[in-house]
Amino acid sequence: MALCAAASQPLLAQPQPGSPNPDPDTPLAPNFRPVEGPGPGLSLHDALKLPPWMEFSVELEAEPLANGGGLFSSGAWSQQLTIGASFSSGLAKEPSQWSEADHWTVNTQLMQINGPVNYGLNVGAAFPLQSTNHPSGLWLTEATLERKEGLGPLSLKGGLMSLNPDFVDIPILDFYVHSALDNTLNLTVFGLPINPLVAPGAQASLHLGQAGTVQLGAYWLDSQTQLAELFGVDPLQPQFKGSTQLVQWTFTNLPGTKRLEEPIQLGQRRIERQLPHPRLQLGAITSNTDVQGTNRVVYGALSLPLTLPFGLDHRLWAGVNVGLDPSNNSAPLFLSAGWAVQGPMRSRPHDVLALGLGRTSFGPSLASGQSYEGVIELNYNAALSSSLALGPVIQLILNPGGSGDVRSIVAAGLQFELSL
Repeated sequence: MALCAAASQPLLAQPQPGSPNPDPDTPLAPNFRPVEGPGPGLSLHDALKLPPWMEFSVELEAEPLANGGGLFSSGAWSQQLTIGASFSSGLAKEPSQWSEADHWTVNTQLMQINGPVNYGLNVGAAFPLQSTNHPSGLWLTEATLERKEGLGPLSLKGGLMSLNPDFVDIPILDFYVHSALDNTLNLTVFGLPINPLVAPGAQASLHLGQAGTVQLGAYWLDSQTQLAELFGVDPLQPQFKGSTQLVQWTFTNLPGTKRLEEPIQLGQRRIERQLPHPRLQLGAITSNTDVQGTNRVVYGALSLPLTLPFGLDHRLWAGVNVGLDPSNNSAPLFLSAGWAVQGPMRSRPHDVLALGLGRTSFGPSLASGQSYEGVIELNYNAALSSSLALGPVIQLILNPGGSGDVRSIVAAGLQFELSL
């Protein structure tokens, strides 16, 4: 009788979700083992014991690089410190419990940027080698009132803001350092409020369930330069007047992506995914300024899962922006693609190796004879904890400046990210 009772006991405990393991000496079944992240990090919100209606974050990103080739060998340290705060009575509540007041959030953000702004240009490249390469100083990068959708279909945002990350940006691009590969598909239309630049604007998003999300945006550009100068920054652009409108469709319900909602199974371990969910994004921009006239751009980006016999998780991605008014657009065609793998070494399951390629074609508004500039970047992002990542990066800049007169540039350095 005792033998039968013993035989009926499960070898692996299977507790109900949220309940403790019934016997500490009995190993958990694979589906109930905890998900392993990169390691414990530091939360300023918890450390400062902030109230539940407030969120506070600090992010430091540094990108020291040195180069050979080009016009001459040089180097530069570029970094940005981003401080953000959000205020809402709904932050600590489940959306199913929200009242109308809980949908509304006030967002504020400041960014301190340091580094030589013309490093890439000085060594012969047309585009910055670092995504943090902007004029030094303190920037106001967001002051908005936002209505979050909760369980409904509509979200709204208005105030002072950039067009990214809400537009022309897919999360996989954040793994890259070169400015052409990072976030906004190397848009070069004059006057676009690309972070850290901001402009008065309004956005509306309609969430269509399985059919994706449609977003509309409009920005009034007249005060953009004055807003950049608010704390003494010289944005290196003239005063101008104009406006920008955008429409974008984002679709995440791609075939074969359902499995990515679960952690990675590595033997008996469950590993947290570091690569963002695949998505398709298509959009169009219309911009008009008294400096550059009318510019219309269509763009798209796609990231897809990939299965290979090594690594734990893979993404292939591609992006393009096409300017429909090349006489007013200094770079009317940009093509890019890349690949990222999580856990290229199984002993480091949270690290990410990323390869990216980009090619920018120059328009007739520039001096004749400029054809294209290309970039190839390989980097390794080592997750030291959930708050800290560090890794090497190497770039090859092909046909710098587009004239064919400058030697290829090889740049190498580090990327450093700290999130609190």
